[in-house]
Amino acid sequence: MGYNLNNDVALGQLGSAYLNDGDAFTPPPGKVVIAITMVGETAFDQLLPEAITDSTYKAPIDSGNNQGGTGTFGGTVGTPVGELNSFGKQTPTAANGTNADAVAASDQFPAGLTIYGRWKTVELNTTVTPAIDNRVILYFGV
Repeated sequence: MGYNLNNDVALGQLGSAYLNDGDAFTPPPGKVVIAITMVGETAFDQLLPEAITDSTYKAPIDSGNNQGGTGTFGGTVGTPVGELNSFGKQTPTAANGTNADAVAASDQFPAGLTIYGRWKTVELNTTVTPAIDNRVILYFGV
């Protein structure tokens, strides 16, 4: 029976980090943050999803020939849409659904919540008023 590493990714098998300051966090080379657990009430200054051009990007993309196919994700054959796998701080693409919004710096997530996605940079908002706890555990994946 083969060992399936993908089943253990959410358990921190590929590493994790604790973040409680306002410095931008970047995961180790070749990895992305795949889950964020809020230890305290948390707001983000930066929550940057993995992009189509990143070496860690795992989803299908259009081949560049405008033929669409498996990588269009909400586009048309003539106008494919680049997919972002996760929500974040920038303007969502059509691949994130209709009426998806970017996370605002004032948006606060409660302690105990875990969000899943694929982020290449995470930075906590330490200037929220009134002050909040801002502590997270970040889990890595490939």
